[in-house]
Amino acid sequence: MKEITFHAEAFDIEGIQIPEITATKGRLIRMYIPFYSQKRVPLHLDLTLRIIEHFQNLQPNLYWAKHYSPNRYIELIRPLTVERYLTHKMKLDTHIAIQIATDLNINLKDRFEHIEFVKKRALIIKALFQKNDCILLDYYAIDVSSIKFLETVVNTEIEKGKSAIAFDNLQFAEETEPFTNIHRIEIHV
Repeated sequence: MKEITFHAEAFDIEGIQIPEITATKGRLIRMYIPFYSQKRVPLHLDLTLRIIEHFQNLQPNLYWAKHYSPNRYIELIRPLTVERYLTHKMKLDTHIAIQIATDLNINLKDRFEHIEFVKKRALIIKALFQKNDCILLDYYAIDVSSIKFLETVVNTEIEKGKSAIAFDNLQFAEETEPFTNIHRIEIHV
């Protein structure tokens, strides 16, 4: 039996049933959220945020690999480099920061704001996986040409025995998952 890294009983958010979730080492749970409710109201981001909040209330050290929001004033005075982001913001050792940057083909001296969006997401995900066995992440705003890259980065960490719960748009779900260690959950309204 694989080691459980996160568990949540089934619950309900305004009539939408969220099934029981059990994350285990070496497995990614990919939860597909519909973009619209039955009333054609945008749903995916609000529902995702509420699910993440519920999961983090159950396990406060379950981190979400969300997009980094810079402090414009401070970073205008002292621009944030990839190295500073990894060593100061994420509190990683310099050797680990070098390895992550090398894996993603990013220069440590590059300004964080200048690296492409998908590489920022990959950097944040790899940094969180360095300190955590299980994380939350989402594939929102990742374009078709970049999704395979990010899925491969995530799968590499999953194969190392990490686990994650990922959120994605239901209307973009493919017939089959790209890797066998992914457990699919589809939320329908």
